[in-house]
Amino acid sequence: MRRYELMVEQKEPNKPNKSSGYEALVLITQLGLTLATPIVLGAVAGHWIDGKLGTNMIFLVILLVLGVAAGITGAYTQITSVVKKKK
Repeated sequence: MRRYELMVEQKEPNKPNKSSGYEALVLITQLGLTLATPIVLGAVAGHWIDGKLGTNMIFLVILLVLGVAAGITGAYTQITSVVKKKK
């Protein structure tokens, strides 16, 4: 039985792993959404608030910067969790 286990272990590194390609695709998609969503929501909310208050792009800029910061923080958190899982 031990001999069979050694044969299986030797064959697996040569075999292409399709699931790792799908995992990479999912990770890239999640990172894109994690970055884009807060930025877009911040811009839309800032534009809406500026329209309601009659201000000139003040809230748009503030919420856009906050959205960029939130997107980068979320992406960093996501990447660090994936790196920790790999170890």
